[in-house]
Amino acid sequence: MSKHPCDIWKIARECGVILREGFEHSPTSRKPRECFCKPTLRDIGQDHGEAHLKLVLMLMTGTKINSAQLYADMIKAVSSVIIRKPDLVRSASLVDDFNAIDLGELRRRAQDMNCPVATTDVLRVLLMLHFHQPSQTDWIDNMRAAA
Repeated sequence: MSKHPCDIWKIARECGVILREGFEHSPTSRKPRECFCKPTLRDIGQDHGEAHLKLVLMLMTGTKINSAQLYADMIKAVSSVIIRKPDLVRSASLVDDFNAIDLGELRRRAQDMNCPVATTDVLRVLLMLHFHQPSQTDWIDNMRAAA
């Protein structure tokens, strides 16, 4: 697969995201729209193009709460869901649907599950369940109530 050219600085600027160096990261002083995972952004942009990366960042920064979740695992999960469910991109409610998700709460749940797989993989599944629309809504609602 050929790599796409990707200027992560330009995309970040267009999305209002501030790129920081990894060594500057402090969990206690992290601010919304700050991103410390430039290699993740570069990989996604080179693999799927700048437009895809821009969409991922725009979806993740739609609310102030979600804009504080620019962690590599969450960025990879959102990217993966968009790739695997291309019908979402055509949805008129895509932005509102993402804004309705508390990505921080979702990430905390994924970490609390302590599954024997990467948190990114758990996040992918949780996001896929959120956007899975068929008759399984009763099952999903029951699962949410049990959590």
